Amino acid sequence: MRAFLLLLLLSLAPLPGLPWIPPGSEVRLVSPDLRTVYASYLVSEDRRLIARAKGVSVPIARDILLFIQTGGKPYIYSGLSAPRGDVWLNIEGGQISLNELLTRTYRLSLPDGKVLPEER
Repeated sequence: MRAFLLLLLLSLAPLPGLPWIPPGSEVRLVSPDLRTVYASYLVSEDRRLIARAKGVSVPIARDILLFIQTGGKPYIYSGLSAPRGDVWLNIEGGQISLNELLTRTYRLSLPDGKVLPEER
């Protein structure tokens, strides 16, 4: 029961150090060695994530880094690719769905409802 409550609270809370993602911010999902950019988005004025390039599909359970550039310093978080074009972020000892976090907490509209193209 405690684990469920922790997961629920974490999924509704903003990322540590990042209370808001303003328009003009860049959101990138990259490989840990920084050589592969899986997805790159720009946050529009109407709170949509606009793809900057065609995304690259990622097999499930691959390490991924999330970079969010808001104009100041970049915010970097680690995670794992998940089914249905999602990423499970490792935050404060728990895992949080990036799709849920961006849509529910930051009120962003995702292209096709997911941050990563699905592996076919």
